[in-house]
Amino acid sequence: MKCADCVRLINQVDRELSHEEGRQLQDHIAGCEHCQSMLLQEVDEVDADLSKPWPIVSASEPFTEKVMVEILQVEEQKQGPIRRKKWSGNRLWQRAGIPAALLLLALTVGVVSSPTLAHYVKSIFSESFIVEMKRGGDLGFSQKVNQTVTDQGITVLVDEILVDPLKMYVSIRFFTEQQKELEASIEFENKDNRIFLSDKNGKYIGTEVQHSYDLETLYLPENVPNDLILNLKVNRVDLRDDSSTEDEEKVNPTYGNWHMKIPVSLEKSKSATQTIPIKKTYTSPQGYILEADRLVLTPMESKLILSSKMNEQVKARMKSKAEARMKVHNSLYPDKVTAQEVWDSIRPNAIVMWEIVDETGKVVMDTNGADGEFYGPIEPNKKLTYRTLYIQKAEPSDLLMTFTPAKLNEQPVTFTNEGNTFVLKSFRIEPDPDPDTGTSGYVGIIEAETTYHKDTVEYYRMDAVGLGNVNMEKNDESKDSKRPHARTIIIHNFPKGKGRENQPVTITANKLIKRYENVDWSFDIVSPAH
Repeated sequence: MKCADCVRLINQVDRELSHEEGRQLQDHIAGCEHCQSMLLQEVDEVDADLSKPWPIVSASEPFTEKVMVEILQVEEQKQGPIRRKKWSGNRLWQRAGIPAALLLLALTVGVVSSPTLAHYVKSIFSESFIVEMKRGGDLGFSQKVNQTVTDQGITVLVDEILVDPLKMYVSIRFFTEQQKELEASIEFENKDNRIFLSDKNGKYIGTEVQHSYDLETLYLPENVPNDLILNLKVNRVDLRDDSSTEDEEKVNPTYGNWHMKIPVSLEKSKSATQTIPIKKTYTSPQGYILEADRLVLTPMESKLILSSKMNEQVKARMKSKAEARMKVHNSLYPDKVTAQEVWDSIRPNAIVMWEIVDETGKVVMDTNGADGEFYGPIEPNKKLTYRTLYIQKAEPSDLLMTFTPAKLNEQPVTFTNEGNTFVLKSFRIEPDPDPDTGTSGYVGIIEAETTYHKDTVEYYRMDAVGLGNVNMEKNDESKDSKRPHARTIIIHNFPKGKGRENQPVTITANKLIKRYENVDWSFDIVSPAH
């Protein structure tokens, strides 16, 4: 389709666009920078203009010319003579031409059942409050699908996909046979439902799937081919129960057969993606090897490809801690574990927190809440600096604190572990403000003081053996690790009136979270020209 054909279809909004015309219009706008930028700007202007009073415009022939004259007259009365935009190829495009057609569509042809032009120009992702989704939709990197399958009176619609070389967003909606939208969801972490990618020959491509914001997000592996098939094999749809509340979500599962195969192309988004090679390696004082491979700049977002691993000395230390954890666990719990199972429960890599700043020191990209992604473009030909903030790692814990709760009121008890000190000072029993069904309805509360080693963040998954889980609330927000901090240790499901406070209690922790801040690794990057 040529630009002139695009304009011709736009100006024919007094008739219904065919599916093929709509697809061609969408494809042209998505691939033509001139039409794309102009139409996105014009549609935004129409959104603002629709909130203003406008004269009723007739749709008589010649349609476009009359509409433009009337709109231009209104605008000239308010603003003076209208400047006209000059496009490439020496075509004169009247500023009011496209908005006039769109405006008339909104005001006078609401009975037309075909999608409006805005449906073809603007992606549903353009309305998202997630910045990278909105940017990808605005820039035309979504792909219209509008594929449906109906069973058991439920129509499952995949209406649009947003994709770049890093991830794919899939919008799935649900309708009755009467076209009423349903509140429903698909749970892909069960045996009934699957969503996955394959190449055009049917070869499976492994992806991580995450549900968020009423969308399915598929994280794409490296070197994924341009032409993909999105496979949807749904045998169960969960309809929201009308008796559900905000606090308690109830669903009615409906079983059927909703299967789809949807072609997806990465060619356009790959062609708009840039890669900055980095190839730098660093070993922290704690023995963690960090490797920065490349910076990938996609149309929607960017990602630093950075990995971490333990050197052989750290691996040996971790395996020793796994052995110690196994011995503590097996001495207290009936379900025995092996050191290998403890080892397998911790990640082999560390969490690396970092940031990239520009020449002014402004952070343009970081890991805070974005998992290596950033929300916003990087300016071309800018000197950027990567710097590591800290490394965080979960390690097996052999914490073991055994004491008699009632005796704490007579004499505090002190425990040490991994350079951390716990002083348990007093004990009392109180009603549980939010008890779980089947529990005692009470909690045991220990007032304590802790002094943590500078590298310790927190103990994770604490448990009072034979009672319930343990929360440790920090009452003192000071970050001074050299002095004691007041904490409240809460033991859930603690019996009342049965003398349990006079019997020994043992508290353990599954993992210990450590943070290493003495990591001195930075390097410069130059952003590419656009």
